[in-house]
Amino acid sequence: MELFSAALGLGGIGLVAGLVGAVIAAVVTRRQTSTLTSYVQHFAAGLIAAAATLDLLPEAMHLGGGWPLITGFVLGTGFMLALRALLNRLGHAHDDAHGQNHGHDHGHAAQGSAVNLRLTIALAVVVLIDGAIIGVALSAGGAAALLIAIALSIELLFVSASTAGSTRAAGGSLGAAIGVGAVVAAMMPIGAVLGALVFAGVSAPLLVAGLAFGTAALLFTAVAEPLVEAVAVKESTGTIAMAAAGFLVFLILMMLM
Repeated sequence: MELFSAALGLGGIGLVAGLVGAVIAAVVTRRQTSTLTSYVQHFAAGLIAAAATLDLLPEAMHLGGGWPLITGFVLGTGFMLALRALLNRLGHAHDDAHGQNHGHDHGHAAQGSAVNLRLTIALAVVVLIDGAIIGVALSAGGAAALLIAIALSIELLFVSASTAGSTRAAGGSLGAAIGVGAVVAAMMPIGAVLGALVFAGVSAPLLVAGLAFGTAALLFTAVAEPLVEAVAVKESTGTIAMAAAGFLVFLILMMLM
């Protein structure tokens, strides 16, 4: 029971972050990603990469490694590649449909196409997986589960903001935009509890496979950034430095813990 309470609490951090991002994006819709946003996203990417390489992967190696680790990592990579392809396909389909309807029936089309339901469901699945990683880390006794939750919550803030902002920009109401972002954010605590429930007390090989799957998912999130529909911002020395700073902060906090 204590494990599930901890999972719910850590997942709740992401829920709060997602709600904040959704409200801000719904109230102040912005078409362009600011430099500050890019810096924060790179910092979060550094945190997420550190969580994968400094916590989940070493824990999986400590529990035995071997074929369960390789299998879990391959499955995690394949899953994230397939999900990225699905997100790109759904996103392009939504843009094409909105562009075709915009010219001849703006009022009706805006309301009908404001919420991209399929893309929202896909993003919700991604966040559910992220939440499950928190639960797996807790089940493995990872001391850095809190840090993983914080890193994923920072990323979720921008995912929810992007979802709410795109809904608002497409003509959706304020309530619809916030609601869509909230639904995506709510998957974080649900996933955390489910992850803890499924992996609590399982055999070492299954736990290793779960940790390896989570490692691949986190690395993919940090490197490919498939979750956020945002205008690309040119890489700079500052953004790269922020990613390195995020990694270093995670490392320092782990040593302090």
